Amino acid sequence: MSKLLTLCALLCTSMVSYAGLEALDQQELTDTVGQGGADLSWTLSLNHVYATDLTKNAISRLDGNDNPLDVFYVLDPTTCGATKQFCRLAIAPNNHIDVNGNKKWLVFKDIQGTIQIDKFSIDGATIINHHNEPQTAMKISFYDDKPLKIRNLGFATLAIETGTGEGANEGYANSQTYNKFTGRVYQADGTFTEEEQDVPLFDRGAEKGFMGLNVHGNMHMNGNLKIFSYNCTGGAQSRC
Repeated sequence: MSKLLTLCALLCTSMVSYAGLEALDQQELTDTVGQGGADLSWTLSLNHVYATDLTKNAISRLDGNDNPLDVFYVLDPTTCGATKQFCRLAIAPNNHIDVNGNKKWLVFKDIQGTIQIDKFSIDGATIINHHNEPQTAMKISFYDDKPLKIRNLGFATLAIETGTGEGANEGYANSQTYNKFTGRVYQADGTFTEEEQDVPLFDRGAEKGFMGLNVHGNMHMNGNLKIFSYNCTGGAQSRC
């Protein structure tokens, strides 16, 4: 008997619930409005130590004499491998080759960086389009007190490399560094000898190339970005 009463109660509840639903036509669906949105955060980190700690405002911690004690957001050598070849971006524009038939590569070496924004919002909005009719749009909001944090973003050096074949012999795998160079040592009588010398400390051990880039700072943004279809009429039969 109890089971029968339970079944009857469930059926009655279902009928009551179903009776509360109403079908909406196309115009009623178009006129329906609501509220919603999402607050998001975003972090992109590539080949970095301290990548998850964006509370550090400086690139390093200094002692009383302004000498660096700890350097933050530095390249992770274990990620890049012994020769740092895993932290490279190599491009062969138009498959250009040299006079010997070897492919030339534009190689960005020691690529690294951390970018984070603590908060941005995605929401819906209504605009008046070029037909002078209301139209839905996606709105992305940025806040001045939540800047885009850029930490040690860039690459150590840029080089044009060429090799003699595929794989380890290809240009993008070249890993020469600045350690020694041959220089002239002049004597009092004007004669000179060529001797191998150490490169200056600034370049010693660095990978060979001709340019590097490093960006560290905050970019403040405050405002809204609305994304919509220009060809949408905003009417009930249009798909935007």
